Amino acid sequence: MLFVICYLSFVISLDGCAPAKKAGEENVVELWVMPNSLNPVGDIEALLKPFEEKTGIKVRVTSVDWGAGWSKITTAATSGDVPDLAQLGSTWVSAIAAMGALEKISKEAVASLGGAKAFVPVAWQTTGIEGSGVVSAIPWFVDARALFYRTDAFEKAGVTGKDLETWASFQSALKKLYDADLVFDGQPMAPLGIAGKNDWNVIHSLAPWIWMAGGDFLSADRKTCVLDSEQAAAGISYYMNLVKEGYVPTEYLELNTAQVSANYNSGVVAMYFDGPYEVKTLTRPASEGGAGGSPAAKNFSVAGYPKGPKGRFTFVGGSMLGVFKQGKNKKAAFEVIKYLTSKTPQIEYAKVSGFLPARREAFNDPYFAADPNRKLFKDAVYYGRTYPAIPAWGLLEPILTRRLGILWDYVAAGQDFKPETIKEQLKLAKKEVEAILNQK
Repeated sequence: MLFVICYLSFVISLDGCAPAKKAGEENVVELWVMPNSLNPVGDIEALLKPFEEKTGIKVRVTSVDWGAGWSKITTAATSGDVPDLAQLGSTWVSAIAAMGALEKISKEAVASLGGAKAFVPVAWQTTGIEGSGVVSAIPWFVDARALFYRTDAFEKAGVTGKDLETWASFQSALKKLYDADLVFDGQPMAPLGIAGKNDWNVIHSLAPWIWMAGGDFLSADRKTCVLDSEQAAAGISYYMNLVKEGYVPTEYLELNTAQVSANYNSGVVAMYFDGPYEVKTLTRPASEGGAGGSPAAKNFSVAGYPKGPKGRFTFVGGSMLGVFKQGKNKKAAFEVIKYLTSKTPQIEYAKVSGFLPARREAFNDPYFAADPNRKLFKDAVYYGRTYPAIPAWGLLEPILTRRLGILWDYVAAGQDFKPETIKEQLKLAKKEVEAILNQK
């Protein structure tokens, strides 16, 4: 027992004193989460019930909307009025850590979780500020993107899943679908649906094409923006030209990912890119809010991104769990992390939310290993990439979203869209990004 008490005293490094606990709250952990499932609070509470019964620790769960999440968490961090534990977007961690708001997680604490090797590598890249050697948050779950397609539409157009292997074959497949003038149940079906500037995924949607062309956002030393390269422009040009070629209805550029997803599920498009939660939607009964039983659900498959000149990539995001320095029950909060990132809860929460586990061994469960569509997302996690874990990234995303959104405006307006147009916006993006990077 003495060992356990001593161990808990150092698994998290305690920098300063936390606010005093109120009477009766010694065993209560305040947890903020985002709406990761249809019943965000209830699903987490059900997941935590065995933990609470075993440990006597009560977890009070509060749901914070994604749209308000960044503002609410950073405001709390600066005011000190924080929960003990919070879900953090993977690209948020470095900025919040730079504010000094997150508890540093010791090497001993990381080891108690199985070490960095227990988690998928791309998720571990966002556990703290790049190059700092400090772990500020632990991966909870991950999110990758892949290509959903209608197998019945492919059959009618003479296309197979193998035709999605490369950029060239992908474009040929789109042309066949276009030329087939697809109609299902009296409804025309477009070859591809992609969202435009009104989407929250503007950068996430374009990043794979930039990477697959050999481009990137920042230099290796993170001091300059390299988005104005020929490779980055080529990747963006390829993706946007899919609209110019007529494979994507222009009106889709006014939609967001959720709206494009709804159109795919209702049979309006033959293909679109989305995350693993769409598999859950397509396999969940309509009575439970899913699309199960629909033609889209009966005739779907998933493929990876088509391979570009420099390889196959996808954007991998996800969420982390961070303990706040000013939290009242930090040791208990870390016990919650240990539980939520252990194998069984990882599998169970993936089933509820549709996201992917961050712990490697969870992928060995038949839920992933025996289902080809879910297994494809597992593979995507390992060839996927994420953004640099630098504090400034949170300031860079709005700049990049605006500049790349302007390009979608040009496409939507049907303007003469030349490579020079892309490069002009990318040079402006470079200038604005470097102004942030060079701030002292």
